[in-house]
Amino acid sequence: MINSFSKIEISKIVIPSLLAILLFIFAIFGVALPTSQKNLMHQKQLMLIELTHTVCSVLENYDAQVREGKISLTEAQHLAKEQIRKLHYGPDHKDYYWINDMQPRMIMHPYRPDLEQQDLSTFSDASGKHLFTEIVKVVQKDGAGFVPYMWQLHDDPQHVDSKLSYVRLFQPWGWIIGTGIYLDDVHSEIAKISKKLLYISLAILLFIACISFFITYQQVENLRQRQSAEAEVERYRQNLEKLVEKRTEDLQLAQSKIKILNGFLPICSNCKKIRDDKGYWNQIESYIRDHSEAEFSHGICPDCVKILYPELDFSELFPPESTETEGQK
Repeated sequence: MINSFSKIEISKIVIPSLLAILLFIFAIFGVALPTSQKNLMHQKQLMLIELTHTVCSVLENYDAQVREGKISLTEAQHLAKEQIRKLHYGPDHKDYYWINDMQPRMIMHPYRPDLEQQDLSTFSDASGKHLFTEIVKVVQKDGAGFVPYMWQLHDDPQHVDSKLSYVRLFQPWGWIIGTGIYLDDVHSEIAKISKKLLYISLAILLFIACISFFITYQQVENLRQRQSAEAEVERYRQNLEKLVEKRTEDLQLAQSKIKILNGFLPICSNCKKIRDDKGYWNQIESYIRDHSEAEFSHGICPDCVKILYPELDFSELFPPESTETEGQK
């Protein structure tokens, strides 16, 4: 019973700790990491939107000068195109913008000048996707949006990578402004964040495991001490029961050897016989012998000697003082 009780108690102690650790692991790898990856991608998308809006403000500035008559449209478009060509960002300052129109035809690309003024309607990426045609469809539908495709890595035409770009239509000129991020870079950044988060999580998990082990050990030790005390109490109880049982047996044995006279005894006032429960009259010594452990030896007292044997002189055997004393007794 104690063993089964121990297993149940230990299970109650260990299982919650294991569940807490498993819940923490699920929270990190099932919730925190996917959420952080999703948030990072969302932040990258917001960054692309803001960068594209910034470039569009450059076009709006030149377009305002055209409307004010300060410069011609051709000059404004040339100045805007060359200014945007020089805009770079990112860790190595290799991330860029490009411009194409609705035909689609390339207006400007800092790393692919060979495509400028070329018709891109049949241009496809490494996967066969007509990406510029897809870009035109996106801006025709919503005015702006994200387009995934395959493209060379910055200025390296030999290295093709997955890319996600945000494109936006600048309506006054019919230009489409676009910029993007390489998904391998995003995945690498996510991997770094995930690795860092993993190390932190493992450290926290190790700490939780140590705390859980310590608490579990203390509870198991307390359980062991309690069960040891209960076992000791059980042994004392059993010994006490055995002692009480033995003392009871001894008492019963002693009682069986002891006969006590109690209650009212009918006794004859003359012959001193005693009547028993069955109505028979018994000599007093017979009755006492039958109802107790006493035995009788017969003698004769001085008073009875004088009565029974008046003719004899027993003065030498029973002096007056002795006789008087015996009579008093």
